[in-house]
Amino acid sequence: MKKQMIFAAMLLASMSQVKAEVTLAPVKHLYVPNGFDSNDSVEVVVTGNFPNPCYSRNTVSVDVKGDQIAVEVSSIRRDTKAACPMMLVPFKEVVSVGNLQGGTYDIVVNDKLTETLTISESTSNSIDDHLYAAIDQVEQKGANEYVLQGWRYSNCIDIDRVDVVSNGKDTLSVLPVMKQLSSFCPMKMMPVAYSVKLDFSNLKTKEPLIHVRTMDGKSYNTVLNLEGLK
Repeated sequence: MKKQMIFAAMLLASMSQVKAEVTLAPVKHLYVPNGFDSNDSVEVVVTGNFPNPCYSRNTVSVDVKGDQIAVEVSSIRRDTKAACPMMLVPFKEVVSVGNLQGGTYDIVVNDKLTETLTISESTSNSIDDHLYAAIDQVEQKGANEYVLQGWRYSNCIDIDRVDVVSNGKDTLSVLPVMKQLSSFCPMKMMPVAYSVKLDFSNLKTKEPLIHVRTMDGKSYNTVLNLEGLK
């Protein structure tokens, strides 16, 4: 009897094992922000839709050879007995390309999406020409009125200005530039909110990307549905 119970347990365990298949993710759109220079850590954003919830994000690889950038975004499909309802599941990958020399690059994602990336030469030797605010959320307050929410890590810095750079196609890059008020910078976490007006009228999509540069050298990214905001 004991052997039968052990065998049954082993059989159930083997049946419950989930097999996974790695495939290329079904990418739909590649966003390439403007405003990067040769001192920046360059990022692009890839979006798409999984055909059902049994797919999930897996890995992203980037291969830079000369002026060619090849990006591979993969996904995992779980072979499970659980239900996989036929519903689209949106996904977004912020792809870190890293530091690039000034120039023009061709980006290809999953041998499907192609765009051109332009990098300007930096005007200084610092990690970045500007210090940006630590932003972790963007909230809409009204028509074209948005609030950048985040943190100020010390009272020795404060907001100087918020620049907005359009790529003329599908992305607004928001650059919350900080200024230093004092050389003495004690650590003091303070929530902050900065208002900014965003004009999407010159973009050629109803699903634009808001790309906000942040203090840690990365970015906060959100894709809007302008039709749904009406």
